[in-house]
Amino acid sequence: MIFIAVLMLAMTAQADVLGEYSFEGTLGDKIPVKLKFCINDDGIAVGEIYYPKAKNPAPILVVGGFITDWGYYLDEYQEDGSITGCMTFRIEGEDDADGPYIEEGTWTNPRTGKGLKMKNMHSNQEMIDVTAYLDYEVPENIGSEYVYSKWNQNYQSMMGGNVKFSPAGEHKLHFEVSNCFQNLAEGKSDPDRPAELGQYTYNYFYYENVNECGYGFSAHFFKKFVVLKSTSGINTLGCFGMGAAFDGVYIKMK
Repeated sequence: MIFIAVLMLAMTAQADVLGEYSFEGTLGDKIPVKLKFCINDDGIAVGEIYYPKAKNPAPILVVGGFITDWGYYLDEYQEDGSITGCMTFRIEGEDDADGPYIEEGTWTNPRTGKGLKMKNMHSNQEMIDVTAYLDYEVPENIGSEYVYSKWNQNYQSMMGGNVKFSPAGEHKLHFEVSNCFQNLAEGKSDPDRPAELGQYTYNYFYYENVNECGYGFSAHFFKKFVVLKSTSGINTLGCFGMGAAFDGVYIKMK
């Protein structure tokens, strides 16, 4: 009975799935596209986007989450961590017989700033492989370096961040973060206070008081990436440059 209780708690700690979606439509009037994703109760959405008429069609990783109460955002990530597309949209018709559809959706090219409307994005009723998308990492395979980059219109260059992790004992990690998309946010774990991975699943941690300035964040580990999210209030954002924080999706480097 004890084993069953622990197993059930471990399964719960993996984060429950809040929604599963599969859509098909076009970007603008001419670019056919398929989009699949699911979202967990940590507010992290993971899936893939597929362009059937691309020169070398292949699924592209998308990761994002909620935009407050309005809808969702998803960004396209290449294997080198570069972001090649950004989407925002609402989902309507969850209770419709034909399934949900995307409303007020826009796909934007971060380099050019050009946006395309997501048109006729209706559910195609395809099955979602939740375990493939919400593919959580195990402690022994957590990478040593994760990165991302995105075109910054103001600086006219690719900017982003990286995170480095190193073992600090059983289920413990030291970290060093440098994130500079607009302004610089830097921090690392205290020498005598490593991050401790959460119990049972060991694929996340929460860390408070970075750089002794009150800033806190969480790290959620997936096989291909880690998601960093601020957990402290706006009063701690003065720890870094204006508007800067650790937040982002950082792709695991091989």
